[in-house]
Amino acid sequence: MVGNILRLMLGRGLSIIRWNNFPRVVDIKHMDNVGFSLHVALFLVYHEEKSRCPSDIPLYEGELSWSDKKIDRLYIMKQIIFSSLSDIILSDINSGTKGYIQKSDGAIFEKLYTKAFDYIYSFEGGNLLKEDMRQTLADTSHPLEDKIIFAAKKYAGYTEAMTNARVFSEMYEVPIWEIESQLQSASKNLSSLRFLLEDSDAQKYLSHVQRLSFAMRWNQYQRIIPISVMSHKVIVAYLAYIIGTHGNTGGKTSDITEMMMRAIYHDVPEVITGDIITPTKKAVPGFVELLEKVETDMLDDYLFSYISPEYKNYIQSYMLEPFEGELGKKVKYADNLSALFEAKLEVIHGNKNFIEVTKTMMKHNSQIQNEAVEYILKDMTLYFEEIKEDILR
Repeated sequence: MVGNILRLMLGRGLSIIRWNNFPRVVDIKHMDNVGFSLHVALFLVYHEEKSRCPSDIPLYEGELSWSDKKIDRLYIMKQIIFSSLSDIILSDINSGTKGYIQKSDGAIFEKLYTKAFDYIYSFEGGNLLKEDMRQTLADTSHPLEDKIIFAAKKYAGYTEAMTNARVFSEMYEVPIWEIESQLQSASKNLSSLRFLLEDSDAQKYLSHVQRLSFAMRWNQYQRIIPISVMSHKVIVAYLAYIIGTHGNTGGKTSDITEMMMRAIYHDVPEVITGDIITPTKKAVPGFVELLEKVETDMLDDYLFSYISPEYKNYIQSYMLEPFEGELGKKVKYADNLSALFEAKLEVIHGNKNFIEVTKTMMKHNSQIQNEAVEYILKDMTLYFEEIKEDILR
C-alpha cells in the first residue's frame, strides 16, 4: 500500500497543475499546494491557540501546555495529506467545478469521493494504515480543526490565484471574489485567520515559505520528473507518519505528531540559502558548521523578522534541528527514503544520471536497523521496479 500511494504522490501528484484551465504566470503542482496548505494550517493552529488558550490558568501535573491540549495537530496534518489523495485520483476536476457539483448534488459528489478512496483501500497490505485513514477521514469530532483545514486550503488557493491575477486580472475575477468571500466568512469564527488576513508581515512570512514550491530538488541533475522542496516535504511527512505508526498500536501519537512537524519544517532554511547538495556540504572540513551558522543568521534577517519572537522560538528548532535525537533520527530515515524514491523514479523513466545515485542510496537505506524502514523498502520493491499505468495517466 505504502509504495502504491508514494507512486501516486510522485507520479500524478507532481503532474497535476493547479488552475490548469486558466492562463498562468506560474505553475503550482498539486503536491506543492498540499505542502503549503500544511504550513498555513500549522501557522493558524499556533495563533488560534494563542488567542483561545489563557496563559494564567494552571495546568495539572503531567500536562504539557494548554495549547497542546486544545488543537489536534496530528489530525490536521493527516487529514490534509489523506484528503489530498482523492484529488490525485480525481485529477480532472478542479476546485471551482467541485464547488458547483456539491451545490447541485452533494450525494453524487460524496459517492464520487467514496469511490476514489475505495480505490486506495483496494491496495494490498497496510491494514493498520488503511484503518487509520478511514477513521481520520470519517472523524466528525474535530470541528475547530476542520475549520482551520478549510481556511488553510482556501488561503493556499487564494495566493495562487492572486499571483496569476496580477497579469490575467479579468480571468481570475470570479474565483478570487468567491475565495475572498469564503475566507471572510471563515474568519468570523477563526481569530487566527483574521490575524493572517489583516497582518502583512504574516502574509510575507508565508509567502517566503511558499518559495519552496519553486526551489527544485536535485538541481545539479537533469530531471525527467522535477520535484520541488515543498513537494518533497510532503513525501517526508507521509513517510514519517508511516515510520511513526508502524508497529505503534496503542503507542505515543505525540511522537508521530513531533515527527511530522519536523518533516514539514525541515527544509524551510532552503528558502533562504537554496538547496546546497550533501557532497558540497562535506567537501571542506568545517563547512557544514559554517553553513548552520549562516542559515541561522539569514533566517533571522530574511524570515523570522516577519514573525513574533514567541512564534520564532516555537518553530525554529523544527527548522534548524529537525534530525536531533531519536525522533529526529527517524525523520532522517524518512528524508533519505524520499530521496531514494525520487531517484528510483528517475531510473524507471530512463534517466541514467540516477543509476549510481540510486544504488548508493539503496545500499545505505538497506543497512538501517528499523522495522518500519524495512517494511517500506519491501513494499517499495513491488511498485518502483517498472513504469506502471497509474504513473503515466
